[in-house]
Order: sequence, then C-alpha cells, then structure tokens
Amino acid sequence: MVKNSIAVENLEPATGGRGVESIEEIRQNASVNFATQLRNVTQDDYLVRALSMPAKYGNIAKAYIEPTKAQSIASGEPYSILDLYILTYNNNRKLNLASTALKQNLITYLSQYRMVNDAINIKDAFIINIGVNFDIVVASGYNNNDVITNCIIALQNHFSIDKWNINQPIVLSDITSVLLQIKGVQNVIKVEIVNKQDPTGVTYSQYGYDIAGATKNGHIYPSVDPAIFEVRYPNTDIQGRVVVY
Repeated sequence: MVKNSIAVENLEPATGGRGVESIEEIRQNASVNFATQLRNVTQDDYLVRALSMPAKYGNIAKAYIEPTKAQSIASGEPYSILDLYILTYNNNRKLNLASTALKQNLITYLSQYRMVNDAINIKDAFIINIGVNFDIVVASGYNNNDVITNCIIALQNHFSIDKWNINQPIVLSDITSVLLQIKGVQNVIKVEIVNKQDPTGVTYSQYGYDIAGATKNGHIYPSVDPAIFEVRYPNTDIQGRVVVY
C-alpha cells in the first residue's frame, strides 16, 4: 500500500525528445555510416556524433561546432578546444535549450570517441524568432485569397525548421523566388523579416535581434555567437497582403 502512495514530480520540463525522423534528418544523419574509424578526427566528426547520439541518452535537434575563440596550453603541448553549440526540440517541436542532464549525457557519449588532445565545450546556441510579411500583386483571373493561402503554405515549407541550421543566413531573393513560383503571383512588391521577441521567454525567444542591422546585400546574417532563425508559429507569423496598382 505504501508503493501506491508514492508520487514523483519533475521540477524541470523534459527536453531532447523527438518524433519520427524527417527525410532531411535521415539524409543528414546517414553520413555517420560512412565513418571509417571510431575516433573523431575532424570537427564534422563531432557534429555527426552529436546528431546521431542514441535516443536513450536524448536527442540533439541542431548542432554547430567551431574552434573556441581562446586557445590553451597543457603540459607544454597545444591541444584543440572546440565549442559545440546545441539545441533541442520541446514537445511541440519548437526549438528549446538543452537541459543540464542532456548536455552531460552528450559529454559522456562524445568522450568515447574524443581524441586525447581534444577538449569539447557544450554550449547553448541562440534562437532568433522571426516573422515574415510580404506584399504581392495577383494576376487577373485569380482569386486573391487562394493565391495568398498558397504563398503562405509555400513559405511555411521554406521555413520548416527541419531545413534550417545554426548560422544559416536568410536569403531574401530565395523568398521572392518561392513566391513568384506560386500560380497567380504577378509580382512581389515587398518581403519583410521582423523579429519576434518575448522578454519572458514564454511565447518567443527572450533575445531581441536587429534585423535591419544584420542585413547586407540581400542576406540577413545571424549573430557572431552561433544562432538559428526560427519561424516559431508558422500559422500566424507568416502574413501576406495583396496590393492593387
């Protein structure tokens, strides 16, 4: 009877879960099968290992690796220090910071394949939530609502988080190209990327981002610190309007 009265409560929400792999995730993770040895030699080796960590330890949704900005010397010999930035999905498949437990599991897992002279730091990547606003001209004979709906669906597919990686820039001409391929779109007047921020970190990322300042030659670049762009709520964060000449 004592057993029936025991209750357990998690103080922190679980992270690192996931559903069935998408086609894109299968394509990326399949590269691990081509490894010819168990040891990680290159930065890409560590990246592949992190993304293919067994599910029983948790799952990494996004990862990015680079040499640390400071080099260290140990016992008179230089060794390689790498910073591995990661993110996970929450239960709604939105990007989320990895829990301490998941990070520790990743460190333990990678230690099996780490070269003696390598050191790995596990860090959080930044999440930049964005919205997309666009204005189009609809050709004669087409229903405005139908064309706008098809444009939004196409952009939802373009910004599907499965297709985006840490430190990947937004190419504005690619968005324009996606819209021009929709039947009934005569011209694209405006494409605007806006920052979505929530200081509480509940609905959107708590970090604001200067989109205008990060735009150069038709590209919107992420921050110096590894970050990823995410359209967190595709059904509401992508808005279109028909302009009449």
